[in-house]
Amino acid sequence: MSTDSPFEHAGTEALPDLTSRLVNDVKEARRGGHPETILAAASAAADIIEQRASKCSNEGQRSALTAVQRFTYSAAADCWPGWSVTAPAVDEPTLARALEMSRRSARLVERLGLGHVQQGTATWLSGAFELALRRFAEATALFSTAQQHFTAANAFAPALLTEGYIAIVEQLAPGPTRGGSDLDQICARIDAGNFEESAAFIEQLRTASKVFTSRKLTG
Repeated sequence: MSTDSPFEHAGTEALPDLTSRLVNDVKEARRGGHPETILAAASAAADIIEQRASKCSNEGQRSALTAVQRFTYSAAADCWPGWSVTAPAVDEPTLARALEMSRRSARLVERLGLGHVQQGTATWLSGAFELALRRFAEATALFSTAQQHFTAANAFAPALLTEGYIAIVEQLAPGPTRGGSDLDQICARIDAGNFEESAAFIEQLRTASKVFTSRKLTG
């Protein structure tokens, strides 16, 4: 990562050059694997680019904001603890900051009109952080909205994946469930669909289920 402040040349660089430089800064922070560093780098870069491309009135500004949408999503996703049972735990304040980063990405998806699949993916990530924060009602609502977006786009594999996350919430939430399919049934449906992503999606759901049934939220 450059030793200069990311703000130092922001006012004089051409927007494409500025965007490229800051995207690389975020990539380097992500390679380090430290959630706080990743979120700080992504937030600083997003602030600079969004300030320069605030009007989104031409293709260059739109391209810059699309880059922000992508790296804010990736930076947030890097901080989600549900990818691996061996990943370090992430504390509650960091999860909350990552959730806000995912919301920032989702707002750009909406602003840029990127369509149902992107909306579903962005909404899913916010739901995933609500799950990690054990805010089960909020997680279910977001996962349900994400599933609706995927269904509207005929993206049936991601729709089933998201239904699997609703089942995970039901495993964890206290009190009666809404009576939906359990995780085993959903994994069987994903497998029967013979989707290109079937094996990866089943593994993802099984891993997330293990992570969130075995870990407690830390402050």
